[in-house]
Amino acid sequence: MKAKKTLKEKAVEGIYHDIEEGFYKANAIITEGEIVERYAMSKSPVREALIELCKDGVLKSIPRVGYQVVQISIKEILDLLEVRIDLESANLRRLAPRITDENLQMLKNLESIANMEENRKVAVNWDRNTDFHIKLCELGGNAYLCDTIERALMKSRQYIAQYFHNAWNQNAESNGYFHRATIDALKERDVEKAVLMLQKDILNVKNQIQESFFL
Repeated sequence: MKAKKTLKEKAVEGIYHDIEEGFYKANAIITEGEIVERYAMSKSPVREALIELCKDGVLKSIPRVGYQVVQISIKEILDLLEVRIDLESANLRRLAPRITDENLQMLKNLESIANMEENRKVAVNWDRNTDFHIKLCELGGNAYLCDTIERALMKSRQYIAQYFHNAWNQNAESNGYFHRATIDALKERDVEKAVLMLQKDILNVKNQIQESFFL
């Protein structure tokens, strides 16, 4: 049973989601009072959330002004995706020989729930994607690697709205296809096919981002 989220965690999640949906754009200024009012919270958990987001490099504190949403560069976006491909591929190769039918059913159930909730809200779709990649990583049993991947996924929230809107406009969003293909390949014990499908899932994001910025 999951522990109940603290108010600070709820504030962090809320700000991340607002960045995903484009409510807070790059370089936008956010104030403590604004967040207190928007999320109907007291100052203490909001202040803690803002400090944590500054530590994660999502926000930058500007004295007597507020907090600025840090703009992530295109190079940083592509670097993050390349790191994810390398780490997640290595993790999948390690865990594949010992993955159980119960593990595969858990991943399949996760995708089934995601499909039932399918819509064109950026936060919902990105959370669906994040849940799959983190669960797959956790099956590998390397907590340090999982923490690195989770941080890369969290950092990715700053650009993901651009990916989804571009992909939806071109009907290029995979809607979990590569997730399901990865699960099927693992069930067939075809490790390299599973790795290829996982890489294609991440590369789909990379391709759409590059196209969005005409790279």
